[in-house]
Amino acid sequence: MEDFKSQLGLTAACLRTAAEVTSQLTGLKSMAQGMNQRADRLEQNLFTVALFGAFSAGKSSFANALMGEMVLPVSPNPTTAAINKILPPTEQYPHGSVRVKIKSESDITTDVQQSLGVFGLSAPSLDAALDEIVKLDPSQVLSTAKPHFSFLKAVSKGLAPIREHLGQELLVDMKEFKAFVAKEEKACFADWIELYYDCPLTAQGITLVDTPGADSINARHTGVAFNYIKNADAVLFVTYYNHAFSNADRDFLTQLGRVKDTFEMDKMFFIVNASDLAKDEEELHGVVDHVRKNLVACQISRPRIYPVSSQTALLARLHEKGKLAGSAEKVYRQRTNSIEGDLMPAGEALTLSGLSAFERDFLSFTIQELTQIAVKSAVAEIRRAVTTLDDLISTANEDESVRAEKLLAADTAKQKALDGVRALETSSEELAVVKEIDELLYYVKQRLFFRFGDMFKEAFNPAVLQDDGRDLKKALRSSLDELVRYIGYTLGQEMRATGLRIEKHVNHSAKRLSDRMGDAVHQTAPKLELEPYQPRSFESPEFDEVLPTYRIEDFQGALGLFKSAKDFFEKNGKQAMQETLDKQMQAPVQAYLDEASSRFKDLYTQALLTTVQDGKQSVSSEVEEYFAGILEALSAKVDVEKLTSSREKLSNLIA
Repeated sequence: MEDFKSQLGLTAACLRTAAEVTSQLTGLKSMAQGMNQRADRLEQNLFTVALFGAFSAGKSSFANALMGEMVLPVSPNPTTAAINKILPPTEQYPHGSVRVKIKSESDITTDVQQSLGVFGLSAPSLDAALDEIVKLDPSQVLSTAKPHFSFLKAVSKGLAPIREHLGQELLVDMKEFKAFVAKEEKACFADWIELYYDCPLTAQGITLVDTPGADSINARHTGVAFNYIKNADAVLFVTYYNHAFSNADRDFLTQLGRVKDTFEMDKMFFIVNASDLAKDEEELHGVVDHVRKNLVACQISRPRIYPVSSQTALLARLHEKGKLAGSAEKVYRQRTNSIEGDLMPAGEALTLSGLSAFERDFLSFTIQELTQIAVKSAVAEIRRAVTTLDDLISTANEDESVRAEKLLAADTAKQKALDGVRALETSSEELAVVKEIDELLYYVKQRLFFRFGDMFKEAFNPAVLQDDGRDLKKALRSSLDELVRYIGYTLGQEMRATGLRIEKHVNHSAKRLSDRMGDAVHQTAPKLELEPYQPRSFESPEFDEVLPTYRIEDFQGALGLFKSAKDFFEKNGKQAMQETLDKQMQAPVQAYLDEASSRFKDLYTQALLTTVQDGKQSVSSEVEEYFAGILEALSAKVDVEKLTSSREKLSNLIA
C-alpha cells in the first residue's frame, strides 16, 4: 500500500515553509494564513471509506480482509446493528480502544414504538412497551415483520443490564466490542461504535465505516447512510455471490444512481463477495454480468465491479504475517489448491482472491487521486504567491515616473474593483435555484407513481391476503400500512437525493457568481489572481418518512373493494383497488412534496446568499491586501531584494 499519508505530510511541510516566507510580506499575509490552514487540514486529513451492503453480503469479512485481521465478528441480525468505525489510533485512544455510544432512553423508545407500530401496537413509554412485547405471538408474525419482532425481543432481553448506561458513552475492550457487534441484545442499544485499530489501512489515515445493512429497520440509519454517501471519500457496496438483489438493495442503489453525478469524481466500487463459489470462469463472468445489469437498471452506468473471495484474502494476509493456525492453514491449502508441499505465497493468494485487483484500482482512483488533488491545490496556492511577487517586483522596478502615475491611479482602481464586487446581483441565480427545486420535485412525484403498481403488489400480496381463517380486515389494514410506510420511505430517500442535487446546483450558481466577481476585479486589477472558488458542503435537511395527512379512515372505501382473495387476485378486485388507492394517494404525496419544497427553497436560497456574501467579503479582502502590496511597491519603500529572495524560496518549493 503506497504511503499517501507521508505525501500529505510533505506537502503540509512545504505549505508551512511557504507561509513562513510570505507572512512578513505586505500583500501576501492572508495567503500565509490560508497556507497554514490548508497545512492543518492536510496533517489532520482522514480518508473516509463507507461500506454498504445488505445482511449476509459479507461486509464484515470483506472489511476484515482489507484490515488483514479478524477484527469484526459476524453480526447475527444486522437490522439492529450500529455504525462501526475503524479509525487510526490516537494518543487519547491507543490501539484496541473502543468507544460505544449507547442510545438514549428517548431514542430507544422511539425505535421500539416504530417497530410496535408494525404490529398495530403502541406504548407511551419504554416500560409500557415491554408489556406489549410480551403479548406478541411469534406464530402470527408475517415474514415482512420478523426483523421488527427480532428487534423487540432483543430489547426486551437486553434492557435490564444496559439501562443504567442509556445515553452514555462507554470505553470498552475488544472482547466487549465483539459482544456489542455480535450479540443482538447488546447491538440493539448501540448508537455507534468506534474502534481505534492499527493496521495497514488505518496507517494510511483511512477510516473504515461499516454501515448497517440497506435492510436496517432503524429509520435513523437511512439518513446516516446518505450522509456517508455524500461525505465519504469512497463508497464500497458489497453483494454476495449467490444472493439476488433484495428490494432494500434496489431502493438503496436506485438512490445511489440518482446522486452519482453530483460527486466531483466517481467514488463508487462494487464488490461481488465469495467469488470462489463459482465453479468456473464462465459462471463467474455470468454472475458479474448479472450484477452489472442490475446496477445499470438502477441508473449506475459503467460500474466498477470486483469479484473477491474475502475469506481467501484474509487467510492470505494472515499467512503473510505468519498467523495461520492449524485449521486455517487447512482451509488456505484447499482454497489455493496447494494441498501438499509449500503453501502458496501470500501475494499469489491475494491475486487469486481478487483483492489485489480491487486494492490497486481503489487506491489509484480514490486515495491516490485525492492525494494528488490536495498536492496540486497546495502547489497552486504557492504558485499564486509567486505570481503576486512577480507583480510586486515588476512594479517596484519600474521607472519613477511610471510608478508615480500608477500611484495616483491605484486608489481609484481599488475602489472600482471593490464597487464591482459589492454590486454583484444574485436575483437571477436565486430564481434558478427555485426553478431547479420545482423541476426536481415534479420528477420525484412522476417516478413514485410510475412505480406505484409495483409497490401495491408488494404490499397486497397473496402470502398476506389468504382465505385461511385469518382476520382479513386486519391483514388489509396491515397491507395498507405497509404500502404507506414504503411510500414514506421512498419519499425520504428521494428527498435526500434531491438535496444533494440542489446542493450541486447551488455550488454551480455560486461558482458562476464568483467568476463574475473575478471579472469585475480584473477590469482594474488584471494581474490579481484570486483564490479559486471551493465548492461548499451544506448541512443536509432531514425528512420524516411518513405522509403528513395520511389517515387510514380515509381509505376505508378503497379497502372495502376487497371481497375475497379469489376475487382480488383472480378477477378485477386488485386492479380496482390499486387504481382507487393511486388516486387517493395523490393528495398526501403532494402535501409531503409541498412541505419539502418550502423547506428546500428557504434553505438553499439562503445557502446561496450566504455563500455569495462570504465570497464578496473574501474577494474584497484579497483586493484590499493586493493593493496594499502594490502601493508599498509603488512608493519605493519596499525591499526588492527581500521580495526577490522570497520569490526564489517559493519557486524552489514547487520546482
